[in-house]
Amino acid sequence: MKILLSAATTALALSVLAGCSGDDDDSPTANDPAGASSESESGSTTPSEEPTVGTYPEFAEPDYTYVLEQTCFCPLAGPVEITVEDGEVTSAVVLKGMRGGLKKGDDAPEYLWKTLNEVIDEANDTEAFKVDVAWPEGQDWPDSVSVDRMENAVDEEVYYTVHDVEVQ
Repeated sequence: MKILLSAATTALALSVLAGCSGDDDDSPTANDPAGASSESESGSTTPSEEPTVGTYPEFAEPDYTYVLEQTCFCPLAGPVEITVEDGEVTSAVVLKGMRGGLKKGDDAPEYLWKTLNEVIDEANDTEAFKVDVAWPEGQDWPDSVSVDRMENAVDEEVYYTVHDVEVQ
């Protein structure tokens, strides 16, 4: 019985870590193989036809702020204001107290330091079991991305909500 309980505990721990470990993959953002994006007068890319998983376009702006909320079976969750300069996250600040003891104004954990293109990369995850994306027509970023990485796995799903995007 101890061996069975130990194996179950290990499997659960690995599932939790896989779901909230962040994405250290340095692979480039997926390109739209069908050429489904067009350049607007402002220089931003917007889909010209209904994109699907694997074809969502990159966010073209290099400097912006936005609020990211990540929901998962993670020890820490809550809204984080992300600042991006030259396409790199320069700060991620907790906007209100979070589980795990973080307070408003604290630096967010590293796994929450995501650019909009990293959130879009999640929307383009063709290896995931299921990906759901809410991307309003005419908007250059998704409102939400939900990723279920593995069928029949417990607690490895991740849900991102994006709002208050301000281009600098």
